[in-house]
Amino acid sequence: MPCVVAEEARSRGRVVIAIAIQGITEPAIDDVADRVHWLEWGDINGFLGLLGKLRSEGIREAVMAGKVEQQRIYDDDAAEGLEGVLASMPVRHTDSLIQAVVNLISGAGIELLDSTDFLQQHIVREGTLTRRSPDDRESEDISHGWTVAKQLGALDIGQSVVIKHRAVVAIEAMEGTDECLRRAGALAGAGTVLVKVGKPDQDLRFDVPVVGASTIETMAEVGASALCVEADLTVLFDAEQFRSDADAAGIAVVARKKC
Repeated sequence: MPCVVAEEARSRGRVVIAIAIQGITEPAIDDVADRVHWLEWGDINGFLGLLGKLRSEGIREAVMAGKVEQQRIYDDDAAEGLEGVLASMPVRHTDSLIQAVVNLISGAGIELLDSTDFLQQHIVREGTLTRRSPDDRESEDISHGWTVAKQLGALDIGQSVVIKHRAVVAIEAMEGTDECLRRAGALAGAGTVLVKVGKPDQDLRFDVPVVGASTIETMAEVGASALCVEADLTVLFDAEQFRSDADAAGIAVVARKKC
């Protein structure tokens, strides 16, 4: 995502300065940004100093793109400064963690834009994305999963839920969608259905749902049969390979606005 956002921003004539995290951000960001500043994970003091420097250079706007695995809050070797930020947070769910970063950025006088502003060509629109549509059983699982996933999102737990025969098999927390799918496959076998949606009143500045060819790869690995994503919100990367791999595996993919 950082590379896609950077390329789109540059195509619009913007100068892109990236703040990247060592060991997390793809090195390819060096090829698509005008300038890259690399920081260690958790280097809050370095981040604040860099924000101040960029603001003094006239930077007024920023976009958050990409993913830092939530379990990294437990890293013992994170740079000094992270623990102080974490200690100030009453809960450490995804939105709370990201909001802490947003506060640092806004505190430096920099406005955070919606990440989707630079991802419009990758936003999934309503309809069936594959040759096969969900069958009656899968559609019932999707409807049930949508309700459950929205409630999970309201609690800021995760964006995905795996259903089979109208029973919740697995819910996504900090392990991520792929591991949630694998856990569901181990529990319920083939034929599970994945539903991935945005949170109610989703903040478009960060943490929008994302799927790609790797999602289909994991679904095929565990025998999942259908995927439902939220239309006009979910970001889809590798669209051509995504559809081709889904069709080859017999996976039905549909984008809906509500169920």
